[in-house]
Amino acid sequence: MTADSHPMSFSRAELTQLVMPHMQNALGDLFGGHLLALVDQAAAVAAMRHAGGPAVTASFDRVDFRERIPVGYLVTCVARVDYVGNSSMDVSVEVFAEHVPTGERRHTHTAHVVFVAIDEAGKPRRVPRLVPETPEEHERWERARRHRDARGK
Repeated sequence: MTADSHPMSFSRAELTQLVMPHMQNALGDLFGGHLLALVDQAAAVAAMRHAGGPAVTASFDRVDFRERIPVGYLVTCVARVDYVGNSSMDVSVEVFAEHVPTGERRHTHTAHVVFVAIDEAGKPRRVPRLVPETPEEHERWERARRHRDARGK
């Protein structure tokens, strides 16, 4: 690839943490706000990698809470840039819970976050083109494009 384009695989980011007692809600599961912070961190890494510099959260378009994640489990956020505009980047994040003693791993949450690349003055700046290479990446790119069109952006 060139400096003005990156393959989708270039920006993949993965963040794993142990769910500790201080991270729990009243039911003993991972607090939703803490999960959102982890999702935002993983998405930020993917966006910054793609942009080659600072990027800020513009919106959380969607978060699907499917299953609880108990204290003591590992939580892993896998973030990927799925689509880019001039300065904005659509990032999907899949969240997985892992029970270490059994090795069971479940997809528990999905999120869609939009980031904007910024320059030294905090103004939006152009990001490299995004190049899907595999059939799965082309599908993710097309799904993100349709999602963006539906948002009117």
